[in-house]
Amino acid sequence: MPSASSPVIDIPPWREALLWAVLLGAFFVGGYTLTNQWAAAHPDPHSLYGHWDAYVPFFAWTIWPYLSLNLLYPCAFFTFVDVHALRRHAARIALVQGVCFVAFTVWPTTNTRALPVPDGVTGVLFAQLRAFEAPVNMAPSLHAAVLVLVWRAGVAALHAHRAGRMAWHAWCALILLSTLTTWQHDILDVVAGTLLGALALWLVPMRAPR
Repeated sequence: MPSASSPVIDIPPWREALLWAVLLGAFFVGGYTLTNQWAAAHPDPHSLYGHWDAYVPFFAWTIWPYLSLNLLYPCAFFTFVDVHALRRHAARIALVQGVCFVAFTVWPTTNTRALPVPDGVTGVLFAQLRAFEAPVNMAPSLHAAVLVLVWRAGVAALHAHRAGRMAWHAWCALILLSTLTTWQHDILDVVAGTLLGALALWLVPMRAPR
């Protein structure tokens, strides 16, 4: 054992972060693909499309912030400086993914709108997105649920940087808005996903109860 005078070296748990990013990323890809295929083949999918959704504009450029979550998702695992906090974050991610996959299976949902086909680079991004995601698995929005958890991880990592936190809040708000303005989700889908993410924060607190 090190002596009392020995310096304590705090090594970020990047190896375990990499493991969680790979395992939960594989869980997401596998679970989302299977439930996507199930919902696409379902003869009578549901929808939470409502009156207010008709007023939501389509902004093709918001595909960029929308897809940025795909990069922020794995990066969030590497923001933690201790293994305990990392594992709590991983548990939250596993929880929201599992709940969404069950919901997608039990209550398949679909996008009822005719989706625009943009031109240019944004059109290519939409084509690639829709090649992976059929316009199903709408509610609850897994994108919104995961965003809440990634946002919280970023807030903790930037606790000492006020300007960085403000920029982070703004970008995450834009990602949340993009779930609507790309017409990937309806309003109630996003509300349900956001509430699910908040529930995961409450059910799996960063500090385990004593």
